Amino acid sequence: MVSAPLLVRLRPGREKPWLQGHPWLYSGAIAAVEGDAEAALARVVASDGRDLGVGFWNPRSQVRVRGLGAGWTAADVAYFAARLERAAELRRAVVPPETTGYRVLNAEGDGVPGWTIDRFADVLVSQVTCAGLEGSRTSAYAALRAAFPGAAVVQANRLPARRLEELAQADEVIAGQPPPEVEFRERGLRFLAQPLGGQKTGFYCDQRDNRALAERLAAGRSMLDLFAHAGACAVAALRGGATRVTAVESGGGLEDRARRQLELNRLAAERFEWVRADVFEDLRVRTERYGLVVCDPPPLARRQSDVERAARAYKDLNRLALGRVESGGFLLTFSCSGAVDAKLFRQVLFAAATEAGVEAALLQPLAAAPDHPVGIAHPEGEYLKGWWVAVRSRAPG
Repeated sequence: MVSAPLLVRLRPGREKPWLQGHPWLYSGAIAAVEGDAEAALARVVASDGRDLGVGFWNPRSQVRVRGLGAGWTAADVAYFAARLERAAELRRAVVPPETTGYRVLNAEGDGVPGWTIDRFADVLVSQVTCAGLEGSRTSAYAALRAAFPGAAVVQANRLPARRLEELAQADEVIAGQPPPEVEFRERGLRFLAQPLGGQKTGFYCDQRDNRALAERLAAGRSMLDLFAHAGACAVAALRGGATRVTAVESGGGLEDRARRQLELNRLAAERFEWVRADVFEDLRVRTERYGLVVCDPPPLARRQSDVERAARAYKDLNRLALGRVESGGFLLTFSCSGAVDAKLFRQVLFAAATEAGVEAALLQPLAAAPDHPVGIAHPEGEYLKGWWVAVRSRAPG
């Protein structure tokens, strides 16, 4: 049984961001707490006593309260069902045809702080990253199972965010019997996800539209796919007519899945090369140039204190990547480090292009697919940013 919400009283003047829609309250905004400190929910009041709403509570996190949204006073089945239906309405509008792998719910972007859900055919992979939601999950999963009857549900728990919230790390099966690997479709392509034990939720749904762009640009070009994971971008590029694709990835156990995805899509294996190597080291010795380079590294800055070091690493990485793009070719480059904002990433690219001796043009900013909405008052949710870069010419030599 979920305990009654405790009372959180704010310091004078600290309610403005919350009233403007930002869902988080940090510890420094709180003047006093009254009630059970281990409650899942908190009722928030201003310093003058005005009732400001209810949110998930964690006394051990810097983000003490994560708001449920205007009008909601309980994290019950009705709340989660309404949020899931609103999210489903958006997906019906933005998920492309022939796609059974997509983000069902995107945490704060869909009005449920700390809860992300990805769907892979009949398997749902859930991530719960705040303690208050963990304490309310019986209602959350009742609503989810009603929305997706018969689906297997996994809760993937091996996440840095759960460690920060002091939550359990072992993955859990919530419903059904999820297979170790599940096949799903993305724009008609056949892919394989690992709902238990895979990275993130078992597949990178956020890059779907960027894979579509790579597919469009790949026709008649060679492609270098850096941090290739299990080769999903390579599969898209080969369907798009890439003359050949070289995938570079340091992680083990991924080449087999990449090659099986080629087979599932009846793509020519002889146009695909897999290189298991550290990408930085590989780029320092690689001499060939390509018509398309895709660079999608893992997070290089998980907190603000990492930003300066990460900026140097991103500059070095993009300098090397730009060096592998032929004149007239393209670079699709990304950062999924939430602490590195879009302005800094653009500055990094400018420095990288200068040091690489290339004339480059920024054609289009890139982001997560639209089934990953970002709340307009919650810029922290905008973790994935990137650029489509054209390399027009190179310095002699």
